[in-house]
Amino acid sequence: MKLLLDNMDELSAKIGYCAKREYENQILNSIYNYCLLFFCKETEVIILTREPLEVILYSKYYWFTQYMKKHNEINGYDAGIEQQKLKLIEELEQRLENVDWDLLQKIDDMMEK
Repeated sequence: MKLLLDNMDELSAKIGYCAKREYENQILNSIYNYCLLFFCKETEVIILTREPLEVILYSKYYWFTQYMKKHNEINGYDAGIEQQKLKLIEELEQRLENVDWDLLQKIDDMMEK
């Protein structure tokens, strides 16, 4: 399964997404904005990239997992973020015919490294 991981700043610029300054840590802030790009501009990402919904949703999950990992490293565990991840899994179950649980596990495993 393809994920949208590269050239995220370029993708954001092409869509016209205006990055927010939520965190002092530049890496965390960038990852946060990549998440928001998928949450707030999903339709635009699909139109621009011409990727199927599956690619967009799994990429959303990937970036959210990266955000959670970096946020936990810097600020400690946050139950609210964990809850958001569970809601994202529910969204995958509702919007996809067959969830690729192996892919989600691989993404989660990357978070632990």
